[in-house]
Amino acid sequence: MVKPSDGDDWGSRKDSIIGLGERSFHKSYYPQLRQNMDRLERFRTLLDRTTDFVILVDLGAGTIVDANVALGRVVCKPVETVIGRPFAELGLGDTAHVLQELRREVGEARGSAQAGSAESPGHTLIIDHQCCDSRLSIELTYRVTVLEGRPYGVMVGRDVTERQRSLEMVEALLAEKDALLDNALVGIVMLRQRKIVSCNRRYEEIYGYPHGSLIGQTTRALYDSDATFAALGEEAYGGIGGGGNFSATLRMMRADGSTFWCELAGRAIDPERPDEGSIWIVSDISERKRAEEKARFLSYHDSLTGLPNQVLLQDRLQQSIAFSTKAGTKVALIVLDLDRFKKLNDFLGRTAADRLLIEIAARISESLRGTDTLSRQSGDEFVLLLANLAEPDAIVTFLGELMERLHEPFDIEGKEVTTSLSAGIVIYPEDGADFATLLKKADMAMYRAKEAGRNTYRFFNDGMNDDAVEQVMLHAGLRRGLENHQFVLHYQPQINIASGELIGAEALIRWKHPDLGVVSPGRFIPVAEETGLIIEIGDWVLREACREAVRWQTLGAAAPTVAVNLSALQFKRGNIEYSVARALEESGLDPAMLELELTESILIRDTENVLATVKRLKLMGVKLSIDDFGTGYSSLAYLKRFEVDKLKIDQAFIRGLATEQEDAAIVRAIIQMARSLGLRTIAEGVETKPVLDLLHLYHCDEVQGYYYSPPLPAREFAAYLASSSPSNGNGRR
Repeated sequence: MVKPSDGDDWGSRKDSIIGLGERSFHKSYYPQLRQNMDRLERFRTLLDRTTDFVILVDLGAGTIVDANVALGRVVCKPVETVIGRPFAELGLGDTAHVLQELRREVGEARGSAQAGSAESPGHTLIIDHQCCDSRLSIELTYRVTVLEGRPYGVMVGRDVTERQRSLEMVEALLAEKDALLDNALVGIVMLRQRKIVSCNRRYEEIYGYPHGSLIGQTTRALYDSDATFAALGEEAYGGIGGGGNFSATLRMMRADGSTFWCELAGRAIDPERPDEGSIWIVSDISERKRAEEKARFLSYHDSLTGLPNQVLLQDRLQQSIAFSTKAGTKVALIVLDLDRFKKLNDFLGRTAADRLLIEIAARISESLRGTDTLSRQSGDEFVLLLANLAEPDAIVTFLGELMERLHEPFDIEGKEVTTSLSAGIVIYPEDGADFATLLKKADMAMYRAKEAGRNTYRFFNDGMNDDAVEQVMLHAGLRRGLENHQFVLHYQPQINIASGELIGAEALIRWKHPDLGVVSPGRFIPVAEETGLIIEIGDWVLREACREAVRWQTLGAAAPTVAVNLSALQFKRGNIEYSVARALEESGLDPAMLELELTESILIRDTENVLATVKRLKLMGVKLSIDDFGTGYSSLAYLKRFEVDKLKIDQAFIRGLATEQEDAAIVRAIIQMARSLGLRTIAEGVETKPVLDLLHLYHCDEVQGYYYSPPLPAREFAAYLASSSPSNGNGRR
């Protein structure tokens, strides 16, 4: 401390003591005074050596009365220079506020019992202070003291810079910890004796409690029953004792009483005393559980209609079969396929069409018993399981009523929609004893219902299975047949009625199957069209027929025209112009000697594109005829637009020509119409002389049929051609 006086004036002070003689002073007062002065000196030395600074401030004047050496280190100047200077000049924070607060306390003390007290309550604040080149954090403690009746402010300052830095670091870490915990996606809680010591915000959110309201509460409120609380506690604390972990998935209860799926995992802080402290992580897995339940549902149900899928249907069929076997009853499996649903889908759009499927499923379900099952297999196909049937006859009545119900209109987004279905039916045990067999046979029967005109049903029979086996064999063997040259062409003569001359031949394909023998076109052409192989087969027929027609020219007789049938698929997916041009070029046949037979179905589909193709074919020089005229969409309009050369009257009208007046009227009308349009006519299927005579009477131009000749292999037709030469005088074989 700065000393207010030094040892030189001690004698004068001693002499000023009144009432004491020299001897008396030395004997009694002087030793005590010297002792006190020594203590004061030691205290001053102690204060100067402490790192804390101490300031004595005259509260009246606001000036510094005394201070220790440590203050000089803080203000970066000798302490002697600040004695007597205003306290405010030190720049130790808000000095005006400090003095004002101390003066206020002095004023309050004067009017109270503390007026004579030497001390008052202390105050502490942390201030930032610039000391030379460094920034310090100073903890300033100040209070009022009274010396000789005069109030002073005692200021004690301590450099707490490192402590503040450590504190800030700790606070930052704690803030990070709190942020980490409070923003965690899982709930975290510390328990002691199954009471909540602390928890993060997510834990409170999971259970629906306000912030801080769970602290100190027992976890019993989080369980739906005492039994669950007790059972889990016994299992959990037994699991975490000895250093183990525990996890469980269970339903827990929120503040509002609702329950949810929860996954929890915990561990003891002290494995030897798990009740005294444990940490638990809690996750709300309600969404995951719902997703699992939905996935489980969808694994057995259709996602659109909610109906059982094939997996669940198969299980229920097995149960129904087991029950029916014991009860001696029957089980029916019915494949239901909506008729022309693709057109409805195109008309309504995907969303509305899906809505229609849902409505149809609901309407069918309303007609079922509790033991029956309706399943959606895919698209517009449903499968119906009728269990415990006493007699199969009941199925007919049921399907009739069901079809009537489906005829009632559906209101789909303001549009009135009607539909129908085709059904294929199998019966257990007659048609099979396992799901795969029954479903396959029901599918066959359904397709037979489709072939029968739709909106009907068919029961399975063994003939369908034989047909299906044949279809599989044909499907598998078509390409192999093409590669192994198993296809051959037969030629049926075409005769001019008036002259009896051979003027043409229709090329008809045959398949010499190694196992099935000779397969007629009616059996394998539909399969070829279904697989798309008809395009390759059609190209082969064109090339082979043109080559054979060129060979006829070498026989020396007037070569006939060769007629080749074209498939609608060749027009739709193939390059028919290229195929025709290639066949003519490779064979060298005159285009006028090739006649292409088109069906009416070719002409009415994609009319504009087909018309353009037909015109380009005509420009090549080939002839065009319409096959099976009168059986399709016969129209004068397309006859005029497509510039065909000939109409072939279908044999369905020719066979009954001599006996059926209606057939005769139709044939006469076709011939008269063709003559008025400048078209030639040819009748196919002529087998008797009376029919031939009538056709001659009606002015039909040409005929073909067994009356003249069946279709002949190429070599036999060449012989027929030679024998039909005018030089031989033969008009028929």
